[in-house]
Amino acid sequence: MLHCLYCSAMNDIVEKVLSSADPSVGSEAREKVRNYIGLLASTGKTKRQLERFGKAYLKEITRPNPRYSGC
Repeated sequence: MLHCLYCSAMNDIVEKVLSSADPSVGSEAREKVRNYIGLLASTGKTKRQLERFGKAYLKEITRPNPRYSGC
């Protein structure tokens, strides 16, 4: 039962992050955000922190800063 509550909470956070983005965000970005949120959640971040970091990560995925592209 605890696992289901955890999954539900994670899905809620991921959906809130994705709702702040362009509706055309693909499944690849969705999966990246889900994995990132899962990783951060394992470090004990709060729900609010997870949402904030998730939104910043999604922004970097969809609109990367060219100064940090590695080129």
